[in-house]
Amino acid sequence: MQLVEVMVAAAVFTAASGGSLQLFAQAASSAQQGELRQQRIARIELDRLQLQAYWRRAVESADSCAVSSEQLREMAASVPAPPQLQREVLLGEEPDELWLRWRFAGESVVVRERLVTTAGLGTACTVDEPLTDSQVEGLP
Repeated sequence: MQLVEVMVAAAVFTAASGGSLQLFAQAASSAQQGELRQQRIARIELDRLQLQAYWRRAVESADSCAVSSEQLREMAASVPAPPQLQREVLLGEEPDELWLRWRFAGESVVVRERLVTTAGLGTACTVDEPLTDSQVEGLP
């Protein structure tokens, strides 16, 4: 083998090794970013469950079923959001609706959004018995 052949083979080997290392580094970085995103999404889910449990306890302990979405919003403000997350609590169009939105800190894109209603939290309001067909039609 001549010196030129050895040098060309070494250059090809070096280039192939460098390319492989770059691909491996990109794959590892992508996997790490995916794992970090999954951890943040798990924090969002944990925050949602904590808020939901907090609200259910408040609704169950209330004397009446007149818990408004504004009261739920104030309760949510007293529960701190997990680190690296931003929680936004907005009043909905209906009187008993509340929108929860989560973002990762430093990002403007909404990652998760959830609609909460007082009925969905299990308000213990009793409703009168449903009307029968004859009552609706006015028959005796």
